[in-house]
Amino acid sequence: MGCVLYARMLSQNIVRHHWVHRRRQEGKCRQCGKSFQQKFSFHSKEIIAISCSWCKQAFHNKVTCFMLHQIEEPCSLGAHAGVIVPPSWIIKVKKPQNFFKNPSRRKKRTSFKRRTSKKGLDDAKWQPFLIKPFPSPLIKPLLVFVNPKSGGNQGTKVLQMFMWFLNPRQVFDLSQGGPKEALELYKKVPNLRILACGGDGTVGWILSALDELKMSPQPPVAVLPLGTGNDLARTLNWGGGYTDEPITKILCHVEDGNIVQLDRWNVEVQRNFAHIREDQEEGASKLPLSVFNNYFSLGFDAHVTLEFHESREANPERFNSRFRNKMFYAGAAFSDFLQRSSRDLAKHVKIVCDGTDLTPKIQELKFQCIVFLNIPRYCAGTMPWGNTGDHRDFEPQRHDDGCIEVIGFTMASLVALQVGGHGERLHQCREVVVTTFKTIPVQVDGEPCRLAPSTLHISLRNQANMVQKIKRRTSVPLLNDPHSLPERLRIRVNRISLNDYEVLQFDKNRLREISIPVGIIVIRGDCDLETCRLYINRLQEVKIQDTVLYLVNFSFVLTRFTAVIYVLMWAIGHKFVLIFLNSFQEHLHFVTEISQDEVFILENQLLGKQAEANSGMPDIMVESIGTSGDLGSIPRSSLHGVCMFSPCLRGFPPGAPVSSHSPKTCRLGGLAILNWP
Repeated sequence: MGCVLYARMLSQNIVRHHWVHRRRQEGKCRQCGKSFQQKFSFHSKEIIAISCSWCKQAFHNKVTCFMLHQIEEPCSLGAHAGVIVPPSWIIKVKKPQNFFKNPSRRKKRTSFKRRTSKKGLDDAKWQPFLIKPFPSPLIKPLLVFVNPKSGGNQGTKVLQMFMWFLNPRQVFDLSQGGPKEALELYKKVPNLRILACGGDGTVGWILSALDELKMSPQPPVAVLPLGTGNDLARTLNWGGGYTDEPITKILCHVEDGNIVQLDRWNVEVQRNFAHIREDQEEGASKLPLSVFNNYFSLGFDAHVTLEFHESREANPERFNSRFRNKMFYAGAAFSDFLQRSSRDLAKHVKIVCDGTDLTPKIQELKFQCIVFLNIPRYCAGTMPWGNTGDHRDFEPQRHDDGCIEVIGFTMASLVALQVGGHGERLHQCREVVVTTFKTIPVQVDGEPCRLAPSTLHISLRNQANMVQKIKRRTSVPLLNDPHSLPERLRIRVNRISLNDYEVLQFDKNRLREISIPVGIIVIRGDCDLETCRLYINRLQEVKIQDTVLYLVNFSFVLTRFTAVIYVLMWAIGHKFVLIFLNSFQEHLHFVTEISQDEVFILENQLLGKQAEANSGMPDIMVESIGTSGDLGSIPRSSLHGVCMFSPCLRGFPPGAPVSSHSPKTCRLGGLAILNWP
C-alpha cells in the first residue's frame, strides 16, 4: 500500500483523510486497540468514534487516541486503494445557465399544464462531474454496475455495500439509465476494470454497450452472479450465485483475476416467406437479442422457457419467489414432455455448419432440442458437451477458440444431462446457417420467443475481455496448512439409512459395520465437494431403459440438486452432529477438509439392499487424467469394475436453505457423511 501512496505523491495527487464523527462504530480503535462501546440509548448524541470514509481507520473520540496532526495526514485509501477512484479524479461541473433570459423578469405561470421544450434535452446531456485520471501502473480503477432487480433483495444490498467500500461515484445503479452514461465518463481511464453485479443478461447488456462505444482497449469485465442461471459466471469461476461473500474478498478477486477472451456471436434473421402459411401459428420476425454470449437453442428447452416467460408477464404477482419459479419450470417441462410438442422438430429445421449439412443426422436421431453452445455451462451449470478425451473427432471446448459447439438432445439425454450426462456432439464450426420451415420456439441467452419461418446466420462477432477468478490454492499454499495435499485420494463410498444414523450416531464403529458398500472413487487431492458429488452420482447411476422410468424421474432430476450437503462433524460427547452447507458453497471446500478415507451417504430409505450380498466393492470410479499408475496402491485384482471418466462440474439452482452455522469442518479420522437426495 505504501507503493500506491508513493505513486500518488509523485504525481501530486495527494488524498487527505475524510474524517467523520460517528455515534456507532464497529471494530477496534487503531491507536489503543480497544473496542468501541456502543450507546444503546436512542436519545444519546455522544460521538464515540472518528473514522475516515476512505481508508476506514477509526479512533476513539479522545485526545489520547486521535491527534490533531492526523487531520492533515495523507490517506492511503485503505486496503483497496488499487481499485478505488481517488476523489481528486472527480471534477465537479457547474450546470450551464441561459444568459439570454433574465430570471428577475420571469413571468409567473398561471397554468400547470406541462410544456415541452429543448431544455429537457440539454439537461439530459449535462453531467454533474467529469473524470480526470492520473495514470499509474499500480492502480486498476473499478467501475461497478449493479442490477437491483437481480437476486431478489441482494442487488440493493450489494449496491449499498459497494458504495461504502468504494467511491460512490464509481458505483452505478443500472435501473437508473443503463451503463452507457457511466462508460462514457470513464472511457479514457487507463487500466479500467468493470464489475457486473447481476445475471448473464446484465453482463450481455454491458458488453453490448462497450461495443457501441468502441472503447479501445476494451476494459475486462468481472461478474458477481446475482441471477438464476449464471452459466457465464460459473464458466469464469465466479460461482453459481452470491452467498454473502465479503465485499473485500470480491474486490481482491477482481483486482487479481486473469484476463481471458470470450467469443461473441451474431445472429442475423431473414424471413423465409416461401414457408409462411396463413394457418400457421404467428411468430416474431426478429429475435429478442441479435448477439449471444452463452448459447442459442431451439426446441424443447426454449418452449419451456417461453411458457414461463409468458406466464410471468401475464401474472407477475405469482412469480415472486425462486421456489415458485422452479416449481413452474418443473411443471411446464413435465407438461411439455407429456404433450411431446417438440417431437417433430427434426422435420422442420435444416442446419448447415461450415458447409456440412447436419439435417440427415438430426432427422435420424430425432432430436427434440438443438443447442449452439459458446461456453461449457448450460442450464444452470450442466455441461452438455462433456469430456472429449475419448472422441478424436472433436476438440475440448473453449470459450475463446472462435468455434461454436452444436449439440442435439433427445428427451432421454436431457434427463441424463442433469446427472452428469451429455448430449449428442454434432459439430464444432465457425459459421452456422439454420433454416426453419414453421413457427418454432427459440431462445437467445435465456430470452425466448416464437420465431416465424426464417433463415438464421450465426457468425463470430468479436471477442470480449473478461476477468476470470483465480481458483484457490493455484499459486501460493495457505500458510496455516502444515500438510501438503496428496496427489490422489482413494475414497470408499457407503450408504447408511437415516433411522440407523439416529440410533447409532454415538457409535462410529457400529455405523461402519451396518453400512452398505457402494463403490470406490479415486480423485485428485485438490478435488472439491462439487466434483465429489458428481463422482458419487456416477457411481450410483442406474441405466434407465423404460420410458416410464424417464417419466417418473423427470421431475425428480429437476429438483434433486436443490438439496444441501450435510457435513458430519465431531462434537462434545463423541456424538456426530450434522450442520447445513449450502450447495452453492460446495466448490469452496475440498474433500480433504472432511475425509481422506470414507464417505457415507445418508438416505431416508435404503433401496436395493441386495447390494449387501455382493462381495467386495461393486465398482471403482477413477478420474481419467494421467496413466493407470495414478491408481496408486489399489490392488489390480480389485479393479474388476473400474470406470474411467473426467468430471463434468455443474452448479445447482439457487434457493437451497442457508444455515447460520459456520461451514468450517474438522478431520474425522477418515469418516464423513454426505446427504444426497
